[in-house]
Amino acid sequence: MPSNTICKQSHKKLEFTDRVILRIANHAPALLSLSYFGLISMASMMSMGPMATSSAAEATLSSVLVKTVGPTTNAAFAAAFPTFVTPASFVFLVWPLIAVLQLITVTISALFPGEEEILSQKDLSSLTIANLFSSAWLFASSNASAGNLPISSCLVLPFVPLFSGYPLRNKPKYILWAFQVYSSFTTLASILAFTVEMQYGGRIPTIGKIGSELGGIVFLSLYSMVSLAVPNKTGAKKLVNFGALSGILAKRVATVAAAGTSWFSGLFLSITFWGTVGCWFWSLRELFPQKSN
Repeated sequence: MPSNTICKQSHKKLEFTDRVILRIANHAPALLSLSYFGLISMASMMSMGPMATSSAAEATLSSVLVKTVGPTTNAAFAAAFPTFVTPASFVFLVWPLIAVLQLITVTISALFPGEEEILSQKDLSSLTIANLFSSAWLFASSNASAGNLPISSCLVLPFVPLFSGYPLRNKPKYILWAFQVYSSFTTLASILAFTVEMQYGGRIPTIGKIGSELGGIVFLSLYSMVSLAVPNKTGAKKLVNFGALSGILAKRVATVAAAGTSWFSGLFLSITFWGTVGCWFWSLRELFPQKSN
């Protein structure tokens, strides 16, 4: 075989290595962090945290990885620290959606590169860090209990929308739904964690513990400023806002109905309830923007 042919074949193999193998390696940390966060999230949702086995031989990789996840599920956390603005359980099904969108986006970026990269190395790094902070938040919340609210559940979560929103702040060339949904929902979750800290932690200087009504007002005020009042919102953010506020209203009405409380005193005299209704209509209106003449 001529030496030129051998050189050309070798060069093509090297090109394949550079284009595919190294590209997949660049995406590996994001995929691994997503896998780890998915495992931790599943353990937290299903109360699989204390997976202590009877013997070392019975231990599995998954049981070792989620060993430090506590017994408090997302539903149990909401029950231990109720607020007037905690969404219904169906809202938190957005976590699997976030995971699927991440998986699709990262996989396409790794295996089907175009002339321009879909996710840069900075985008992938920001996604990896966001997933690690999400895992840390789940560790904190899963080890919480009534009367024992870890301060880290409030301090860690704001880093998730900060890092997951990084690509969106740098004028992406592609529609990055994974980042849009991720940053939008965790923004709401961060404000909710702050509200829970104000009501039950009492560790914010000069504020201390506040009541449910005032906590709800603080939440709605902050959420309106950082989510609803933001101009030029994406379709994903609008849908997240509408779905979250729908879940908050549904949970509020269901709680009053289950408690047998008077609708008049339980809802109609509540500033938080009417504030939520107003924010809900705001989010609904944004789904159907009026065309300017």
